[in-house]
Order: sequence, then structure tokens, then C-alpha cells
Amino acid sequence: MEGNKGLSHARDILVCVTGLTPQIVTETLYALAVGGPVEQRRLPTEIHVVTTGEGRRRIEHTLLDRPGGVPGQFQRLCADYGLDRGAIRFGPETLHVIRDRQGRELDDITDPDGNAAVADCINALLRQLTHDPQLRLHVSLAGGRKTMGFYAGYALSLYARPQDELSHVLVNTPFESHPEFFYPPPQPRRLKVAHTGETVSTAHAEVRLARLPFVRLRDGLDPALLDGEIPFSTAVERAQQSLDRPELRIDLTRRRVYLQGHEVRLSSTHFIWLVWFAERAHHDLPPIPFDENAAKDLLRLIEYLEGHGITPIHEAVASAALELQQGQRSNYFERTRSRLNRALSERSGLTPRAAERYHIKASGRRPHTGYALDLPPQSIHIEGEP
Repeated sequence: MEGNKGLSHARDILVCVTGLTPQIVTETLYALAVGGPVEQRRLPTEIHVVTTGEGRRRIEHTLLDRPGGVPGQFQRLCADYGLDRGAIRFGPETLHVIRDRQGRELDDITDPDGNAAVADCINALLRQLTHDPQLRLHVSLAGGRKTMGFYAGYALSLYARPQDELSHVLVNTPFESHPEFFYPPPQPRRLKVAHTGETVSTAHAEVRLARLPFVRLRDGLDPALLDGEIPFSTAVERAQQSLDRPELRIDLTRRRVYLQGHEVRLSSTHFIWLVWFAERAHHDLPPIPFDENAAKDLLRLIEYLEGHGITPIHEAVASAALELQQGQRSNYFERTRSRLNRALSERSGLTPRAAERYHIKASGRRPHTGYALDLPPQSIHIEGEP
């Protein structure tokens, strides 16, 4: 069993996805709280279900208590196995119905827009629930269309903490998806099998929980991804930016810079600075301190890229070099480094964490601080002629 098993949590939430088979909820609760090894059993304090409009109606008709005091299958399960129904928050307020862009309930998922709505609904719910560190989440993949289970597992992979779990409930034939089977009752009863006309005893039903290992990506994600209200597709794209191999491409001829395929428009000064550090990283040179030698090295690059005429950047670096030669402190290097890093973050279209990989970083303590672009040489491509 994955997760922090020894910790107690103020909220223990089961999340299910369902379509036309509401019994997934009771089967999963049975497997979680009744079946399986005693040391792994637990009773959730809340049950949240992502479903369609038709799915909600079926849950209300079969699982929840009906008017006139008629107990639903959920109440029956709790009564049959001594589970405290009052300790479990489960009702209309914990049913999350998938809606289209106009806010209308979807009764089925039949097109790309519906798939996107499913993804966004599941993504928003799991992101919200995982904000609470005192909450433990158990997500079930069973139920609904295959895309619903996929999105549930993928979203959990993005947001899960160590204590969170993923599972699939396994039910043997012919009880799987049988419209009258919701869990194995203590007193077996016989059910009719539609396609054969025969009956089978629920004493032969097996409901087991398969806990699934999965990769937790949360710690490697940008904090903005965890807090922002963004669509699922955007969340995946931004998460991928942090996972993709870094790639810096510089076109000297057209004065273009690309970070992981995203073009970044830089000022002339910032472009030259990035070329300077990219060249050093490409040749696997060590961090360089901001001293007279750095100024001379930068001036040589400026003359290569800009020619031998006097340009604003040439004047600025020459002035800084003169200050350093005279034993004075120059703010030019630190100021320009800071502005270049900010430009790379703000103009790249990457998440802050992904963009930070292209920053010029400091290492070592003063007065021996060195500066470098911390990228492997194979991630840097410099093309063209100035």
C-alpha cells in the first residue's frame, strides 16, 4: 500500500468517476472499508463523484435515500456492515456534474468538447482537494468512460502528495456492471443473468481493490500550476515544460532566441549577453567572475557580433571595465544579469520554473562568485553568422 499509512488525516476522501454504473461507488467503498486485509481498511469521511447528468440521476435513484424513507444502496451497505453512515459526507452536494461551456449538464461524453469538459472538471476537483495537507485522497479509476479514468489518474499524478492513493475495483463476472449488484450482501441472494436467463448467488461475488502505483509529479511542478485555475490541457502543457529536456537555440543571423521552441524577443544587449554565456556553456567553460577579464571577454564578443564601431553596449561595458580597472565597484554586470533573467522569464511563455533553467546563475561566495548558464553543452545550439 502506497502513501503515509501511519498518519491520521482530518479528512479522508474517496473520489470516484462514474457514468451509467453507480454501483462503482458502493463496490469501491465495500472494497476499501470491508473487504481486503484488516490493516488496509478505512472508512472515508467524504465521497465525491464526478459524473454526467444521467449519472447523477442514477446515483440519486439507486444509491441515495429516496422520498418516503426508502433507503438507497449506500445506506443499505452501511447498515449491513456496521459502517457509520453519519460519519460519511455523501449526497447531492458531493456530486460533481460535468457541464459544457454554457453551463449545461452533459448526459454523455460523445465529442472532443465533452472530453475537454471531463478533463477540466476532474482536474479542478483534484487540484482543489490536494490543497489541504490534512486531507488524504483515494481516487478510483473504475467507472465512466475510459477517458474519465485516464483523466482521473493523470490529474492525480500531477497533484498527488505522498499520502494519496490510486486504485481500481475488480469485480468478477457476471457481477461486474450487473444492474442489481452493488456489493456482496451478508445474506447472499440470487440475481438473474440477463444474457443466459440463469440465476447466480452473490455468495460467489468477489470485490477486490487493486491499488495502483503511479508517478507523483507535484514536487517538480511550478507552484503557479498548483494554485491557478487553469484548464487540464494547459496544466499538462505547463507540467511538460518542466519535464522536457532544456533546449536553447540561438540564430545569430536573424538575432532570434528560442527556449524549448518558444521564441523570446530580447533587446540587443540581452541577446549579446545570452550569446556570451551560451558560448561559454557550449564549450563547457567554468563560471566566470564579473571582473576586468569578464569585461574584456564580453568586449571581444561585442566586436564579433556588432563590428568595431562604438555602440551603446560597447560603451556600457567599456565604462564598466574602466571602473573595475580603477578599483571601483561596477553595478553594470549584476544589473544586466538581473534584467536578462527577468526578460527570459516574462517573454518566453514558459512557466517560471521552466524558464529559470535558462537564467544566468551565481555560484560561490563573494569575492569569488562566478556566473554561468547551467545547461549541458548538448542542449545549446548556436547557428548562423552575425
